Amino acid sequence: MFPPLVGLLYVPVAVWVATGFGLMVAFQRAAPSVVLRLAAAFLALWALLATTTLVWVLRNGGWSAVLALLRSPLLLFEPQFAGLWLAGAVGAFLVFLIAFCLNQLVGRGFLHLLRPDAMPWPAALPRPTTATSLLFFESDRLEAFSFTLLEPFDGHSLRPHRHEMILVSHGLRERLEGAELEAAVAHELSHIRGLDGRYLTFLRTLARMMRWDPLLAFLSWSLTRREEFRADYDAARMTRRPLALARALYKVSTSPDARAPRTVTAFLGARGARGRREAVERIRRLVLLADSPEFREDRGAT
Repeated sequence: MFPPLVGLLYVPVAVWVATGFGLMVAFQRAAPSVVLRLAAAFLALWALLATTTLVWVLRNGGWSAVLALLRSPLLLFEPQFAGLWLAGAVGAFLVFLIAFCLNQLVGRGFLHLLRPDAMPWPAALPRPTTATSLLFFESDRLEAFSFTLLEPFDGHSLRPHRHEMILVSHGLRERLEGAELEAAVAHELSHIRGLDGRYLTFLRTLARMMRWDPLLAFLSWSLTRREEFRADYDAARMTRRPLALARALYKVSTSPDARAPRTVTAFLGARGARGRREAVERIRRLVLLADSPEFREDRGAT
C-alpha cells in the first residue's frame, strides 16, 4: 500500500518538473514577467530538492550516502525522512532570503558609494508608471544599469513598495550622442518594464552565491541573454531608432572598460570577452531590425 505521506513528498518533485516544462514552453513565447516568475518558482523548488538532498547526505554518511542515493534515488521519499524535507524547506528559504538581502544591500551600496544625482528624463521616452529614478554618477567608465529597491513605506502607507533605479555614468553621457543615450536609457527602462530589476538581478545574485550549481548558472545566463535581446527590441520600438542603440552598444563594447574582467557595465549584459561577443550579436540583430519593414521608413531619423 502506498503511504499518503510518501505521496506528499513526491508533490514538490512533480510540481518542479511541471514548472520546468512550463518554463521551457514560455521561454520562447511568453512575456518576461511570466518567464521570470516561472524561473523563480523553478529555482525555489530546485533549492528545496537540492537542500533536502544535501541534508540527507550529511546526515547519512557523506560520500557513502551519495553512492547509496545514486543506487536508490527513492530513498529520499521514505516516510522516516519527512523531517528532512522540512529542514530542506527551511534551508532553501534561508538561501533565498540571504540572496534577496544581499541583492538589496548591493543596490543600496551603489547609491551610497556612487552618490548619484538626478538627470532629466528624455523627452522622447514614455514616463514610467512606477516610481522610477533616472540618476547619473561621476565615473569615466561607460556604464548604465538598473535595479529595484524595496522601500519600507512611502509616507502614505506602511506597505512596502518598489523603487526602480536607472544609473548612468558621466562617461557614458559624454561619449554617447543624444539619440544613443536615449536608446541606452530606453534599454534600461525596458528591463524595468519586464521586471528584470525585481527578478533577474536577484537570480544573478543567487547564481553568484551558488557558483557550484551548473543548473542555476545556466538558467541565469540563458535568462540574461534572452532579456538583453528583448530589451534591445523594446528600446528600438520605443525610440524608433535601432541603429542609435547599435551605435551605443558598439561604443560601450569597444571601450577599455568592456575588456576589464570586473565592471558593472550591465548595459552589455555580460562582462569581458563574452560581453563583447554578445554585443556583436546584439548589434547584428539591431542592424537587421533597422532594415526590416517595421523600421525601414524610420531610417532617415537614425
